[in-house]
Formats: sequence, structure tokens, C-alpha cells
Amino acid sequence: MNSTILQIPITKSFRDQVSGVVIEMGFSSLQDYLRLIMKKTLSKEIDVTVGPKPIILSARNAKRYDKMVDDVLKGRVKTKSFDNVDKMMEYLNSDNKI
Repeated sequence: MNSTILQIPITKSFRDQVSGVVIEMGFSSLQDYLRLIMKKTLSKEIDVTVGPKPIILSARNAKRYDKMVDDVLKGRVKTKSFDNVDKMMEYLNSDNKI
């Protein structure tokens, strides 16, 4: 096999931390993980996004938040809207709340 070595400058502690995580994920090594990522990227089977993990609500809390949204949409809850951020911040910083 004709191979090449990819060198990525990172600290040893960072490498060790990431290695621990990929081992927990079921990979045999950080090298195997990176090889898989590169193969999936090459075949365009991977979609990379960066952001927080989605929050998954319990059934009880999902029902609670659905009711809150429904109450707002049906006008059961007094709300205030703003035309721009400056007006909203002025309102939030004032003592005259709803």
C-alpha cells in the first residue's frame, strides 16, 4: 500500500483527551477515527455542522412548553412586541415591565 503520513500539530494532552473520547465511541484508535472521517468526507457521506447538541425535553416538559406556546398564540398570556432591538433593550432595562 502506498501511504503517506498526515501530521497535525496539536498538544499531547489534547491528543490524549480526544483519543480517550474516540475509544469510548468504539473506535480502536484516533487514527481509525480520522481515517473514517476522511473516507466519509471523500465520498460525501458526511455532513459537518458545528453547534450545541439539541435539547431533548421530557414528555412532561414538552407538553408544558406546547401549552405555553398555545397560550401565547391564543392570546391568553399578555405579551409585548418590539420593532427593533434598541426599543426592546430600553424596555428590558426599565422598571416598567408588563
